[in-house]
Amino acid sequence: MPEEKAHPGFVVLGTAGHVDHGKTALVRVLTGKNTDALKEEMERGISIDIDFAPLALPSGTLLGLVDVPGHERFVRNMLAGAAGMDAALLVIDINEGMKPQTYEHLRILELLGVRAGVVVLTKVDLAEEDWSDVSEEVIREALAETAFAAAPVVRVSSRTGTGIAELLATLDALAPSWMRRDRTGAFRLPVDKVFSVPGFGTVVSGTVWRGTVSVGDVLEQLPSKRPVRVRGIQVHGTSSNQAAAGQRAALNLTGVEKSDIHRGDTVATPNTLSVSRLLDVQLTALPDLSQPVEHRSTVHVHLATGEVVGRVLLLSGTELVPGESGYAQLLLDKPLVVASGDHFVVRGHSPLTTIGGGHVVVPTAQRLHRRNRSHIVERLAEQDGRGPSGALMMAAREGMRLTVSAVASALSKTNAEANEWLKSLEHAGDIQALASGWFAASYLHQSMADLRQRLQLLHEQHRLVEWVAKSTLMSLYSVEHSEMNGRDIEMLLERAVTAGWLLVASGSVKLRDWTVQLTEEEAAIYEQLLARLTNSGLEAPTTDALCAEFPKRDRVAKSLLSLAKSRGELVEVQSGWMWARPAYEFAVAAVRQCGQGGQAFTVAQVRDALQTSRKQAVALLEYLDGMGETVRKGDVRYLYANVTNS
Repeated sequence: MPEEKAHPGFVVLGTAGHVDHGKTALVRVLTGKNTDALKEEMERGISIDIDFAPLALPSGTLLGLVDVPGHERFVRNMLAGAAGMDAALLVIDINEGMKPQTYEHLRILELLGVRAGVVVLTKVDLAEEDWSDVSEEVIREALAETAFAAAPVVRVSSRTGTGIAELLATLDALAPSWMRRDRTGAFRLPVDKVFSVPGFGTVVSGTVWRGTVSVGDVLEQLPSKRPVRVRGIQVHGTSSNQAAAGQRAALNLTGVEKSDIHRGDTVATPNTLSVSRLLDVQLTALPDLSQPVEHRSTVHVHLATGEVVGRVLLLSGTELVPGESGYAQLLLDKPLVVASGDHFVVRGHSPLTTIGGGHVVVPTAQRLHRRNRSHIVERLAEQDGRGPSGALMMAAREGMRLTVSAVASALSKTNAEANEWLKSLEHAGDIQALASGWFAASYLHQSMADLRQRLQLLHEQHRLVEWVAKSTLMSLYSVEHSEMNGRDIEMLLERAVTAGWLLVASGSVKLRDWTVQLTEEEAAIYEQLLARLTNSGLEAPTTDALCAEFPKRDRVAKSLLSLAKSRGELVEVQSGWMWARPAYEFAVAAVRQCGQGGQAFTVAQVRDALQTSRKQAVALLEYLDGMGETVRKGDVRYLYANVTNS
């Protein structure tokens, strides 16, 4: 059997242009459907909301055609439809030419990344040919500095049918070049319509931005994060088992009521999109604005099919002059469903006109940035230039932990895709796995250096201490590396041991090449302490009493006793009471003699064997209990080895 070729994809084509320039009439001629379906639209003769119609091209290619309103009062509805377009029909009445909403719609298309399409000059039946030639030339000049400068221009009449065949042929030729949606991976459909069908329940419709969905799939309604299941699918008005990127689709959902889902919501593969109120963005002010976009301006933010009010927080300067671009943050009143790279449009709060737009650099900014800091702007520019995957790796090199769920959300991937992406980076040596996730290899290399430096600093701060408590090192290190949990740091310590520069013993750590260096005075005190305890045997004084014998150097003496203990030369049988190693070993031998043959022994027997006080005998036995040398049963004890072997 021949290998099946991958489907080239699907296209959503939208209309744009001034009110009364013939967009809906053109759609009706092309598709046979009147998209002015609302009673008010029919009565007033103008489109109010978006509607959809399938468009069959001569080759058999089926496009999804979205008709949008042209009146300035309904630009917010136009934006909801334009967000899902792959290409546009820029509709212009040849008798009137470019009008205010033509320019605004054109700017919106450019801001949303819709830079392909056809310029359609309508109502040619009402114009003389000479006038039509002049008008077309004027329109071409007006479009010369726009994304539609090189777009084909077709003259049509929806009333007589003039030019319709040419327009269809033009669309047929260009459609393959407009197929840009990714059909693999995580499904995403921004909702632009919600309705209820008797006997079926809630239905949502919209343009599939990415991925594929099948009947029976479980999706997530965002921003509420409510799980929903796909009960049925229609594509281009026909029932289907599947819908894919670039298609207009209607999904019959279970698990949600019609009143609980709205235009602006999104249904998507679970855990693949972010919900955020703070975005790092690249923002462009339209060149024909009458005044600049000011810092802290209140705006309406349109992203996908959603609209929320927010503030523009410029990161450089106090204003963005017309035609200028810069980095900013958008602080939103309500959360938006967003992914890195998403295009958006901002409209002024008063008057309500389009003032600019751009794209999202970081969908979930962690904090409000300090303004006029060049390094922050430079970092955003670098992230912006690398794209979503590059920006994520940049964040990883700065310490971000990568997990399957985090990658899926940041890159709009399925969990399987995210895991495969991580494994490929791990195989290439770019990242390494710890207990809680993956970290950039370069970051872990630096982290190991930081760990060694931190331990070196602890050694220097406590220069009379041979070993450092492992918990102390881990606690201090975790403050500076908050992305890592305790098990992550444990794994770094294990790697350091394998590398040969770290020693670990009994809950303590030290650099292999670290040794305590004593001054002449300290060395003399050290020897005096050992001699004093050795000569005292089991009658050794307490630590405090011993240190008091070295006036003004008592703190040094206490540190030196701890050092001798860490070296095994002293044993602290009770808090604040140490024996020299020979005395301790003598006492242990006596205890073992008391318990030989598995016999029980008492405190009194040990006291008599050592010829010491009961207090000292009790202290020794309690210490040996803790060390697992002896076992207490009531008033008697046994050697632990005899108990376990019996």
